[in-house]
Amino acid sequence: MNHYHLRLLLFFSFVILCYCQIYEPYITQPKLISVIPVNSTALTVTWEFADSSIDESDLIEIYIIFYEYYYGFEQVYASTNYTFTSTNKTITNLTMNFQLVNAYYYVCFSSNSTITNVTQYVAVLNQCILTRTCLRSEAACPGPSIVLITSASITSNSFLISFLWPIDLPYSYNSSSAQIVGNGQIGTPLSSTQNTSYTNQSYQFTGLQSTTTYTVNTSFTYTNLNGVVTTNTTTLSVTTSSAWRFVYSSDTLLMFLVIFFFDIKIFRMFISVYF
Repeated sequence: MNHYHLRLLLFFSFVILCYCQIYEPYITQPKLISVIPVNSTALTVTWEFADSSIDESDLIEIYIIFYEYYYGFEQVYASTNYTFTSTNKTITNLTMNFQLVNAYYYVCFSSNSTITNVTQYVAVLNQCILTRTCLRSEAACPGPSIVLITSASITSNSFLISFLWPIDLPYSYNSSSAQIVGNGQIGTPLSSTQNTSYTNQSYQFTGLQSTTTYTVNTSFTYTNLNGVVTTNTTTLSVTTSSAWRFVYSSDTLLMFLVIFFFDIKIFRMFISVYF
């Protein structure tokens, strides 16, 4: 390659770089920071804007929607909207009051940004947080319930993986599964059971090796109050028990005592003879 071609290549590289910098500017959207219960009927939503050194937006529009749930009662509040210019970003939080005490709220935050000079439009959606207002006494804010995934009924060759779904959780259950990493065994679903607190869906694994640690991938899918389908995945480690187990009964206890006292008698006879 001669010097002319090299200079030409550098020139076009510089032009392309400038074009990208001018027409594809870096934009950082406002971010949802927290949704905190203030008392038994109010929440405070807090967000932050991008640093002015990198935010090139001329206009920012923010939308906040509250989905309210209380044991079967569901309500969607009209979106609370804010519009900001590049020089006016004064509001960074909102406190919302509701009628129900200690209810669940699914708070969704979204924003749109535009850059006038470049006619660029950016949308960031589905920044959502599930929260819960405080108890009536306001002495405690328990927070939202969560789905518990545990191992149970562990033997030398089998165990269960249980999904405990809280009754009060405002999600619609879709499906769940459990699979051992390595041998690919898929848990056999058992009949679900329910008490006053949870719906229990268990999966059984059999034909396993004793005293062995298995890694299990678990997954459950649910639908949020705003209709968004979400999948949650996690990993558990489960160790099977030893194949040898001491079975306690009155007969085995009696046999153990006879052997114990018999050994003591022999030991005393040995001592008396040789010492």
